[in-house]
Amino acid sequence: MLYLIDKPLADLGLRTAARDDNARIVLIQDGVLLDPNLDVPIYAVERDVDVRGVDLPDGIEPITYEDLIERLFANEVKTFA
Repeated sequence: MLYLIDKPLADLGLRTAARDDNARIVLIQDGVLLDPNLDVPIYAVERDVDVRGVDLPDGIEPITYEDLIERLFANEVKTFA
């Protein structure tokens, strides 16, 4: 399952993803300001990172919007944005 997570609903989204053995998280918008402590693949949308002027913590992989679109079509999605 692919979880889209923005900051306002981050607690709920991260708790939900933590219970999913197949979770993959994409941080979007202000979600890129987070540093989730989960042992799952975590991505952040590059453009959102650049706009906010932040450096990603180790373990969070930047992806483009095009990458995000591909993942949205290839996976079941839950959004917390």
